[in-house]
Order: sequence, then structure tokens, then C-alpha cells
Amino acid sequence: MHIINGVLTEHSLSRPSFSEQTRLPEQSNDKESSIDPNASLDHNFHLTERFVFSPLLTLPPAFGSAYVGETFSCTLCANNELPDGADRRIHAVQIIAEMQAPTQSVPLNLIAAEEQEANFELKPAESLQKTIRFDLKEEGNHVLAISVNYTETRLDDNEISKARTRMFRKLYQFVAAPCLRVLTKVSDLPLHGVETEKRSNVKPLSFALEAQLENMADGPITLEEVAFSPKPSFNTTSINWDVSWPYHQKMECPFLTPRDVMQVAFLIKQQLKPSVEVTRDGRVLLGQLTIRWRTAMGDSGFLTTGWLTTRKRP
Repeated sequence: MHIINGVLTEHSLSRPSFSEQTRLPEQSNDKESSIDPNASLDHNFHLTERFVFSPLLTLPPAFGSAYVGETFSCTLCANNELPDGADRRIHAVQIIAEMQAPTQSVPLNLIAAEEQEANFELKPAESLQKTIRFDLKEEGNHVLAISVNYTETRLDDNEISKARTRMFRKLYQFVAAPCLRVLTKVSDLPLHGVETEKRSNVKPLSFALEAQLENMADGPITLEEVAFSPKPSFNTTSINWDVSWPYHQKMECPFLTPRDVMQVAFLIKQQLKPSVEVTRDGRVLLGQLTIRWRTAMGDSGFLTTGWLTTRKRP
């Protein structure tokens, strides 16, 4: 039986949401027989007819999901469960955390609420709390491995101390699912008035990049930014909602409900210098697509695609 019991609170997997409450419809003008429309509300506050969210937060009924591109965060608590007046003393408590992703294991930095000495004493009913944060970059099973080391000193009747080092380990498993599905397509732009066999020597290369973004999460998200970072040999122009068109106001960021799809596009044009980078199989390296979003409760997400290339060129 462990003197210290590890408790893990999963903040990223227990996302709260605003509680929904709906007023009753107006029944009649007879005040004696009618029911107050606010009788269906479980919280006493002013509610308009068009706004059904209350200031209360509701936890999900089931274990939630973690998504690639978001930050996994949780609080680790090591609690001293000895009763007051126990003949044992707990000190030198140390928590070590490691995230085992599908392709690698990463040691995690633990952030403490306040600085503590290396050999501090954890008294009965006290707890040592630390917070970890980890950016999810891979799909699949993840294991959060927690190790707790501490020293237990037993005091006998003769006040002779006997120290003993103890350790226990706990594993917490969860699955990281994709939040956005990204499909891309690169097309050559035609060069008018130039012979086909002389195009590469007369005009720079030009391409159109199209991307399809699908919300795969369980809740809505807002796309804050979709940008293309080209190689040094290319310039890019966005033709999406972030463009300020003449005599028009800038459009609002797109709002995607689950399984909604958004199309974005970029124009890519080659510069004279430096020369383009070509893969071994004859594909031109263009750049990477960067996407930033935010969930309904304000959690931010970030995703960068791999290097996008053209089709094989002769």
C-alpha cells in the first residue's frame, strides 16, 4: 500500500461546455393559469429568447478526445494520505513524467506552483502539485508515464530514524485523433502565348495550390489562419477570406461545425533567384501549409503539413 497516491486530472480530455437552458413558450394572457416561462431554468439569471446558454459549465458525460495540433495539459498531484500523528515522515518527493508517443518517448518538464526545496517534507493531508504541457503532433495511442520517488522515515520509540526510499509508477493512456483532415492539390498554371517546349526557359513556373480542410472533431472550430510558407525560390499570394478586397470589409474567420469542409487556395510563382529545389524523382518542392484554429471554448490548435511538391516534371 502506497503512502502517496498519484492522482491525475485530465484537463484537455474533460472539456467543459456552456449549459443550455430554454425558456417555456408563452401560453396565454391569463396570469393565473399561465406558467412562468422561466420555470424551466435551473439557475436564476436573466435569459433572452435568442440566447440559450447559461453562465454554468457542464462537464462531458463520457471520456473526451485529444486532437493532433492541440496542447495536452494536466495537473499531477502526489498526496500524503497518512493520518495526523503517524509514526512516519514523507520527504524528498519527486515526480517524473514522460510522454510515450507512437514514434518516440519525450521527457516532460514539470511546472510547479511554487519553488520547493529538494528535501522538503510533505506533511499529512498535503499534496505536491505540478503541471505538464505537451503538444500533440502524432495520431494514435499515447501513454503518459508518471514515476513518483520519495523517502519514508519511520520513527520508533527511541526516536531513532530509519529512512527508506520508495517509488511507484502509473500509466495513463489516451488516443490522439486528427482534428482537421487536409487534402491538397497542386496544378500548373498555363503560360499563354509561349510554346510548350520553351516554357521553362521563357517564363518562371507558376502553380495553384488548393487545399480542402474538413473538421474531424466532435465540436465546432474557428479557422484563425491558413498560410502557405513557400521555399525561398517562390512567392505566394493568398486568395482566401484574409484578403482585403477593394471597397469591401475583411471577412470574418470561417466557422466549421463537425464534418464541415472549407476550400482554400494560393497562387505560387517562381522568382528568378534562387533556383528551385527538386526531389530525386523530379518533383519541385514548394513549401508547407500552416493552419491555426480555436475551439468553441478557446483552446488553440496548430498544424503544419509536410513539404508540398508538384507532379513529376520532365
